[in-house]
Amino acid sequence: MIEAHRPGRLRERFLVHEEISALLTPGLRVTALLVVLASYFVAVFWPLHWRLPKQQLNQVEIAADGHALFAKPGLLRSYQPPGWLDDVVQGLPLRVHLEVVPAPPHPRFIGRMFGLSGGANGRLLSLDREGPALLVHLRGKGTNHEGAPPIRVPNVFTDGVPVTIDLELLGPRLTVAIDGRQVINRTYPYDPRRRWNGTYQAVVGSDLNIRRYFLGEILKAEVQAGSRQVDLLAPGVLDRPPRMWFLHREPRLTMLEDLGTADAWQNVLGFVPLGMVAAIWPGATVFSVLATGLAVSGTIEFTQLTVPGRVPSVDDIITNVTGALLGWLVIFLLRLALDLWGASASARSTLSDARSR
Repeated sequence: MIEAHRPGRLRERFLVHEEISALLTPGLRVTALLVVLASYFVAVFWPLHWRLPKQQLNQVEIAADGHALFAKPGLLRSYQPPGWLDDVVQGLPLRVHLEVVPAPPHPRFIGRMFGLSGGANGRLLSLDREGPALLVHLRGKGTNHEGAPPIRVPNVFTDGVPVTIDLELLGPRLTVAIDGRQVINRTYPYDPRRRWNGTYQAVVGSDLNIRRYFLGEILKAEVQAGSRQVDLLAPGVLDRPPRMWFLHREPRLTMLEDLGTADAWQNVLGFVPLGMVAAIWPGATVFSVLATGLAVSGTIEFTQLTVPGRVPSVDDIITNVTGALLGWLVIFLLRLALDLWGASASARSTLSDARSR
């Protein structure tokens, strides 16, 4: 009788984690998953205020004298990287000359007068207006993919008063002059263009998603790359799209830029419960848990394009999937601990039975 009873006790002890898992009926597993998903929905989208991306008319006007009038939001842009940008990336001197007459600014957005933009991929260089101040965003060492933090020059713009801006990037040295008076003279540790590539587009009057309105008149917008000079307002140089998509928040598509922040750690910890729920599903593997985290996080980030105040980010997906992986690891270690405990209990029981003989 004793010998017949021992294999049953061994199986009972060693597979204790399976018996605990059996308590998680399909209904309980589905309920746990729905609770986790509903928590994400409320945390990310509350107060459930949706605003779909929309198209907006391009309202820039080109006067008979060639001046660009931005009485309302508008944009001039290139659809392909301009030919002179490769020369600049290779190290030829870059000079930008602007003559503008600012109007009262937009109450919500800075005014982008000129930029080398990749849209959601950031900017290489831009000249912007923020109230009376000039902002120079230049991608280089110590900046993010948008060239922030910018160099700020106060008290440059007065509504209705013409301003001439001359920027020169010569190797590691950046200079900017306002009406002939130098206001920026900065030498970087190395040429900022080491972080540039030639895939960006030229924009005048806004950015590619028209979220940075310049209001006023641009009299001249000229670029010189080495000995090559280009009038950006000349017919055929830049395009004037009839309509443009307006995104309420621009997605962050550059990887590994927001890691290490408090928000990143919250994203990791927030997806641990999803990883745990996915790991207790019948037949779950580490790959199925990662796929679940990727699907849920990708859906959330894509949907955030319709939620004002939310910023979709590739780094959020990375941190979310990392959190799901940690959730799987918690369940894996718990099951391993239960197995070891069951094996140890079985060994002790076997030893006790042997001594009792």
